[in-house]
Amino acid sequence: MARWLLVHPPLLGPAVLGPLAAELRHRGHEVAVPDLRAAVSEADGWPERWSAAAAGTGGADAVLGFSGAGVTLPAVAAAVGARRVVWVDASVPARSGETVADADLRARIPALIGPDGRIADWTTWWGPDALDELIPDASLRAAVRAEGHRLPGNFYDVAVPVPERWPEDGARFVHLSDAYDDAATEARNRGWPVVGGPEGAHLDVATDPVRVADLVG
Repeated sequence: MARWLLVHPPLLGPAVLGPLAAELRHRGHEVAVPDLRAAVSEADGWPERWSAAAAGTGGADAVLGFSGAGVTLPAVAAAVGARRVVWVDASVPARSGETVADADLRARIPALIGPDGRIADWTTWWGPDALDELIPDASLRAAVRAEGHRLPGNFYDVAVPVPERWPEDGARFVHLSDAYDDAATEARNRGWPVVGGPEGAHLDVATDPVRVADLVG
């Protein structure tokens, strides 16, 4: 049994990881799922605030990050003294130095910035009914929507530092969907164990927590 720290992506809140947290607890693990949204209310300095807020939950044996949280995992793992670091359909950080946002994502952002200079809530990106299909469970969908928030327009201009030392020997990549094929390939190239495959859906982390927990190991 282990103490897990689950890290939600900046674009969403912790509810998306609630089903996986519940499944890991059912299997006897201790699980923390902190709400880190306040750390990204402003762009400047957000990576440092994010890691500090995550570390505020205390030490952890394992850190797991989903989707856009992946670029923060080395710093979070180092901050909490974790031995295992698990990417679940998540962005893989730079090997060293700083991680800059994906060019395709940065190209998409300007069209999503409102008059107030903030990025549209991610739950609205795909149209009014898309989330109904992505998360069929009404109560879970409502919880994810309720945590919807808007990042500052310059959020993706901020590079995320990679610490010189973090527990890369304990890295593992859980592949859920074809959207993260490139990330899974990069993980393999680094010698990380990669499990799962592209046949699932990105939000299986919320809708199929038993499968994901099995893959997490």
